[in-house]
Amino acid sequence: MKKIKNSDKEKKVNVLSENDNFYTVETYKSIRTNVMFSLPMSDSGKVIPITSSIPDEGKTTTAINLAIVFAQTGERVLLIDCDLRKSRVHRYLGLERKNGLSNVICGYLGLEDAIKKNVRPNLDCITAGEIPPNPAELLDSAEFVKIINELKKRYDYIFIDTPPIVVVTDAAIVLRQADGVIIVSKENFVTYDALDITMDTVKRTDVKILGVIMTGCSDKRARYNYYSGGKRFYGKYKYRYADDNVRENGK
Repeated sequence: MKKIKNSDKEKKVNVLSENDNFYTVETYKSIRTNVMFSLPMSDSGKVIPITSSIPDEGKTTTAINLAIVFAQTGERVLLIDCDLRKSRVHRYLGLERKNGLSNVICGYLGLEDAIKKNVRPNLDCITAGEIPPNPAELLDSAEFVKIINELKKRYDYIFIDTPPIVVVTDAAIVLRQADGVIIVSKENFVTYDALDITMDTVKRTDVKILGVIMTGCSDKRARYNYYSGGKRFYGKYKYRYADDNVRENGK
């Protein structure tokens, strides 16, 4: 019997597809509606990083699935993997990591050559590229800012998967280019101290917090939560996310 790699299992279970049940899709659509109404109209693309406090809270899958449901509206959507140290976007989408963001920032590859077109309908992707020795310095460069500004002219929404905030400084650097950020937090997994550090770090960047998506909630909960702007919204949807239950809310 052929052994299935863990990455293949994750890709099949986590990433939205045509075979997903109604509640899974509707939950992400509900969050999509909240995000759309939380951002003002703009002539340029909206940059939305997805981050977490520590690893394994579900931020990468959340970033991918939000990008997919936004692309389903017909908007031009781009997903960028800015986790240059431990990238996963390429694994979950079945892409190659090489020829990605780090290569463009360093000048070894043109921006157009780094864009993987139509990985899903209306969804393009830029993978992380080669692992650099200085990820934070690359993301803090004028070249990265130039790349983001150019991409904002081409796309309506740009979702960015960042490293966990508490672990490295990379995410805080990326937030400087953001119109709003979504924080993913896994219940009974991340500590209050780590979450406090995350919220304080985000607040210092002055970027708008669009919401906090809670993952890993117990089956016993009657409802699940999506926090936005300091308010809690309740909804009726629930779905299973990998081996955990994810509970999120739409307005």
